[in-house]
Amino acid sequence: MSQRTRRGVLRAVGAVGASAIGANAVGTATASGSATVQRPGPEPVLLVHGFGDTGETPWWDVARHYFEDVGYPESAVHYINLGEVPGTTVDSPEVYAEAVQAKLESVSDEHGSAVDVVAHSMGGLDSRWCVEKLDGAQYVDDLVTLGTPHRGTYAAYLAELTPGGRDMQPGSEFLTDLNDGQLAEGVSYAALWSSVDELIDPSYYASLPEPELSSVESALNENTGYQEHVQLVYDRSVFDQYYPLLD
Repeated sequence: MSQRTRRGVLRAVGAVGASAIGANAVGTATASGSATVQRPGPEPVLLVHGFGDTGETPWWDVARHYFEDVGYPESAVHYINLGEVPGTTVDSPEVYAEAVQAKLESVSDEHGSAVDVVAHSMGGLDSRWCVEKLDGAQYVDDLVTLGTPHRGTYAAYLAELTPGGRDMQPGSEFLTDLNDGQLAEGVSYAALWSSVDELIDPSYYASLPEPELSSVESALNENTGYQEHVQLVYDRSVFDQYYPLLD
């Protein structure tokens, strides 16, 4: 089965499953007659943390609650731990991409649908390598990145001794291979970036470059305003900008 065919089947199954949920579906009425908050789509979500982080730091707890606020059941919001101890997840995005793909396959099989990915910082590079260079595109519907150094960041020179730090340097071999002019067909991309992100230098390097941006049917860059790097995960105004894109 081709990647495009598999994703089409998964979407169809997911849509049927969403309609069968009933009271948990988006826009339905509660017993008191008030409407629930709109959930933009039926796919489960996978949250992917970044360099030096884990999926269990406090800001990710906040993000998971936001998803529940807008109609996602707890069982539909997944996260990945690329390491158990904060500060140790500093390997290459190429390495972590394999773990992201395995998690995507697991979540897709569990729900019988494609998966939406929300990735922060280097987690967006892990996710892009997964969908563009491995076989992850068949599992992914939407990919949202928050403060991901798609074009690198000069702050990465502070982490020169780590594989991840070297890969995030502007002009690195990793970024040259990743930014080859073509995003993954069939995946909708959104790159959100902040004007005052202290770890992305220059800040607009967290936006998708050309010709990648124009290489697929659905891809956009969106400036979130004025948030610090980790704040992009837990700031409600940022969440409200991207969650409607998970349709």
